[in-house]
Amino acid sequence: MIEAHVVNTHNKHLYAHAFEKFRRHRHDCCTLANRPAAGDDDLDCDPFDTPQAIYLLGMLEDRVVTSARLVPTSVANPVSEEFRDMCGNLDLPRRPDWAVWTRTHVLPEYRDAGAAGIPGQMFCAVMEYCLDEGISHTGGVLQQFVLKRWLDLGWKVIPAGIPRVLSGDWCLVAYVEVGEKALRTGRARAAVNRPLIVRKGAQHPFINPFLPSPTLAATS
Repeated sequence: MIEAHVVNTHNKHLYAHAFEKFRRHRHDCCTLANRPAAGDDDLDCDPFDTPQAIYLLGMLEDRVVTSARLVPTSVANPVSEEFRDMCGNLDLPRRPDWAVWTRTHVLPEYRDAGAAGIPGQMFCAVMEYCLDEGISHTGGVLQQFVLKRWLDLGWKVIPAGIPRVLSGDWCLVAYVEVGEKALRTGRARAAVNRPLIVRKGAQHPFINPFLPSPTLAATS
């Protein structure tokens, strides 16, 4: 079972090698899938790799086998900057307690189809982290197979709009509700019997206490 290490701008130096592997895996994934790579040096990077971003590196021993990135919706993020037109059924979230979840990746040899596997473990780790941090919803642009995995874990999904084809795959913007029940159900269906989140070094809260009260911005 993985350990999901929380990596942020303050403790990234503790994970220099692992973080480089994460970025390389993501770059290779885009290349193999014929999708535009976010970096031009064989290392994945985009404008949303900011100090506000939190990364979860799913590790087996010292090897990064899966990953995810979380960015507050109250700052620039992939949905607000690139896919806001896919939020026709839901006001564009602009809340510090909502997180855009991107950069999900699993090494090919661990992409089993069932809920009880590395992907399910990473999804449970994201839910665990969000619950710990007081995040109420998380999601973003996702492929249909990710939506199916969320539903397989028993999570309540909120579609933000209708699907459309992106890079050859049907995708939609959607969010899941974060809560104790969602974590319990996800762990049961993914056969996760212990907490997965690991924190080392300096940490900072995901929700910035100095931001104004949460609001929703319209898509127009």
